[in-house]
Amino acid sequence: MVETGPCFSERAYAKLNLYLDVVGKRSDGYHDIIGLFQTIDLYDELLFLQTDNAGEIVVECDVQITGENLVEKAYRKFFEHFPVDFGLKVILKKHIPIGSGLGGGSSDAAATLRFLAKSTNVSPSELIEIAVQVGSDVPFFLFGGTAIVEGKGEKITPLHPITGYTVDLFCPGVSMSTAKAYSMLKEDDFRRGPKPVERLYEAYINHEHDVIARMSYNVFQALVCSIHREIDEALKTAWSTNPIVAQLTGTGSCVFAVHETHGRHRFC
Repeated sequence: MVETGPCFSERAYAKLNLYLDVVGKRSDGYHDIIGLFQTIDLYDELLFLQTDNAGEIVVECDVQITGENLVEKAYRKFFEHFPVDFGLKVILKKHIPIGSGLGGGSSDAAATLRFLAKSTNVSPSELIEIAVQVGSDVPFFLFGGTAIVEGKGEKITPLHPITGYTVDLFCPGVSMSTAKAYSMLKEDDFRRGPKPVERLYEAYINHEHDVIARMSYNVFQALVCSIHREIDEALKTAWSTNPIVAQLTGTGSCVFAVHETHGRHRFC
């Protein structure tokens, strides 16, 4: 594998699920969701180097990644639809904890698709279709920011960015399988979140702290905390910082605490 061109870099930002509810189970085995997603200024770094082996990709990462590497999957899915004339060597520097629910793997995949799209005439709608095939969270990460996300993850409604908040993260280091978490949901768990999600967004825009605390929701929080004591303890620690709200993100294991000013990370 011979490098054939200059290096290109992308940042892959982490996300929070400010709201996450499951609407129902689909006939294909996946679930329909509705959520309010928000990126934060924690990110992985990716360096892309084109090589002479079209269709092949090599990923070098500073931490061990078990299971399927979504960066590789993103390249291969893109190549199926748009066979670019170069391979890739990707140097991935991880800052987003693996298995945290912050979406690091999906964000890395989206960064890869963004890079590849710069070399082709791929429309945004076509890129989203490819992103859905890589992973449910990947379409959101193509754009980031603030958005309502629905369906399997492919229906993205971008919103004016939420600003003026900071967040602290509490990641206990345990891992919760996303597939297992979804498999444990029962029909009674569906559509339990406060409605409408747009009201939570408005509360963030207007800095209505009491409404934010009341409307925030994650369908997986009670389930995951009941399985992993460490996550429940992380949630208690997050609440001890006197936040506007503290909550699980994704299926965990990371918990976040939202503040006006003194958190480590910013919404972005």
